[in-house]
Amino acid sequence: MIGLLIDLDLKDSNPDRYKDLREAFTRKLPEEIPELKNAAVRLDYIHFMSASSDILKSREVDFFVLSPQSTPWHRYYGDAGSRLDFLKADLRDLILRHKKPVLGVCGGHQFLALAFGGVVDFIDPQFQGKYPERYPLEALAERGMVRLETLMDDPILKGVASFPGSFYVMESHYEEVKSVPRPFVNLARSDRSEAQLIRIPGLTVYGTAFHPERGWSGSDGISPGLQSGRTLLANFLTMVMEQKSASRTR
Repeated sequence: MIGLLIDLDLKDSNPDRYKDLREAFTRKLPEEIPELKNAAVRLDYIHFMSASSDILKSREVDFFVLSPQSTPWHRYYGDAGSRLDFLKADLRDLILRHKKPVLGVCGGHQFLALAFGGVVDFIDPQFQGKYPERYPLEALAERGMVRLETLMDDPILKGVASFPGSFYVMESHYEEVKSVPRPFVNLARSDRSEAQLIRIPGLTVYGTAFHPERGWSGSDGISPGLQSGRTLLANFLTMVMEQKSASRTR
């Protein structure tokens, strides 16, 4: 399977920027999840400034991953803002017309909501509607291990938690999705931030406010044992495989 990681960071292109996310899909999941042992997964990289419609709509791409980012969204103006607007339109077309699987992680989750008319702003009320140059260190944020409460059952939560139930994830974000746009639904919430796991029902399209690639391998300095992120990513990849297999039999 071939995936495409779209780097949404305002900084210059850097294929190593989200190495942990890429390795999770291409190496760790096939090594650690029995159901994915025979899965050959490639996750290519492209910076959003170079993400043309022709590249995005290649028939070879089976799924898309929208990366985190390290700059407030209001800093994306000029050429970067124009490119984001084009990407929003392309993303909606990929999802609604071409039914492509998409996973947005942290900032990618926010961008996915923005592409469908959602509202994103700071978690901290003191900074809402303001335009700092960078994320203020003193601003209220959601970081570290956080408990999420499920709001409904969904295939992405298989082996993670049922409804009602809860699970733990790794968080690192200053901004949040303030309003979940249609046709998305919200699957989980935390005490601090409401929209934690969004999905378009009937499609393999998800956004996670948290980092499912962190906390379960020990490689990032965290003790192994936080398995919910690994299971969520494995479930997403399994759904992509099933969709690809079903399309071949039509």
